[in-house]
Amino acid sequence: MLKLGKTRRLPTFLGTLSMVMLVAGPSEAKTPKTDAAQAAGKAADKAGKAAAKGGKAEGGALPDAFAQTGTPAPDAASQKSFEELLKDAVPVKDFATLVEPLYARCDDPDPIYKRQCEVSKTFLLEYLRSHTFVAESDMAPDTSPYDAAAKQVDMEISGCLVCKNPIMVAGEPRYLTTKPPVRVTDGRAQVEPMANHEIALADRVKADRFVERVVPRLKVQHVFRFTTPYPADQPVAQTSSKTAAQPAPSAQPTTPPPKGVLVASLGHRVYDRCTGQVAAAQPKATMAVKVVPDRGCPRDASEDMSQAEIKKQADFMALPERLTPREIDKVLAPIQARVHECYVEFGEPSGNAKVSLVLGPEGKLTQVTLPSPFDKADIGLCLRSQIRSAVFPKFRGEPMKLDYVYQVQ
Repeated sequence: MLKLGKTRRLPTFLGTLSMVMLVAGPSEAKTPKTDAAQAAGKAADKAGKAAAKGGKAEGGALPDAFAQTGTPAPDAASQKSFEELLKDAVPVKDFATLVEPLYARCDDPDPIYKRQCEVSKTFLLEYLRSHTFVAESDMAPDTSPYDAAAKQVDMEISGCLVCKNPIMVAGEPRYLTTKPPVRVTDGRAQVEPMANHEIALADRVKADRFVERVVPRLKVQHVFRFTTPYPADQPVAQTSSKTAAQPAPSAQPTTPPPKGVLVASLGHRVYDRCTGQVAAAQPKATMAVKVVPDRGCPRDASEDMSQAEIKKQADFMALPERLTPREIDKVLAPIQARVHECYVEFGEPSGNAKVSLVLGPEGKLTQVTLPSPFDKADIGLCLRSQIRSAVFPKFRGEPMKLDYVYQVQ
């Protein structure tokens, strides 16, 4: 591995290549392994010749190192899908080891060790420059409240690959971002968002379920390339969310600006780590992500409900299966007085009326059938109106068929 600072023992070229293969997972590119080995050999030869000529591979500013080669990166707009970008991207397993050569210095007084350092560093810089990579951001997407008029939730994608847990390289924390951080709060870099997606949701129930249950499970995956390091030109204020009182701007302490490497995101997708369903992507994704659900994933659909849905289900399960005769009589008996008022207004016919009713689980009568001769008389409309106004307690069973007798007199 390259030493940071004074360099005494460096790996051979093969050792360096092995380190690269450990840092990044197997590529999905279609290039045969023999071609990759030949390309690696050519890169090493080129690096050796540059070092022999006194080339400027010595540690220092990363922009100079990348300025030596200027092959344009793949154009995301030309890609038809995110999966196409993914084919040639190398999965990153260890960011710290991968970016370590960017900060290595080849200043050993021994010319042999110095040359070994220069060759290894030049090869690794060429490797970073000539490949695209894929990794997940350590920052989850942010969502806005549900817009009932537009029937959507806005999802904001942070310009971060490594912002929450900076990697340690050369004894200092380093961030990987699409833009230099605007500030650092409690060690976490705050970066301007890089994309916004509109997530269509038909109603508030689906929106609550998505925001409460799905959003905490979302992962943001980027296909990207490395560009240049920073610090920013001006110091960035360090703030603490635990401090209630903020000092005056003139007295606010400043620290050296955050350090890190800028990356160019060629594409990204947001997916559910439990189901693999893609919530948003740029360019578009054509298939779900293969995932292995962990213990934090829901076991069935009932665990994916919002708090409002859970409460509604609990209230429903607390309802009785059916209403008792006493509960039914408590609602229908008081209507006898209004039946009498109908008789006073319309008169004959009179007598006992056995009414057939159908009661729905929402506590409303869905059907009222009067016996003859009341069904065809003028009084029938009044009787139906008064009986249908009855409001019963809710229940969770099937509709109930009832018979009830009123005295029409």
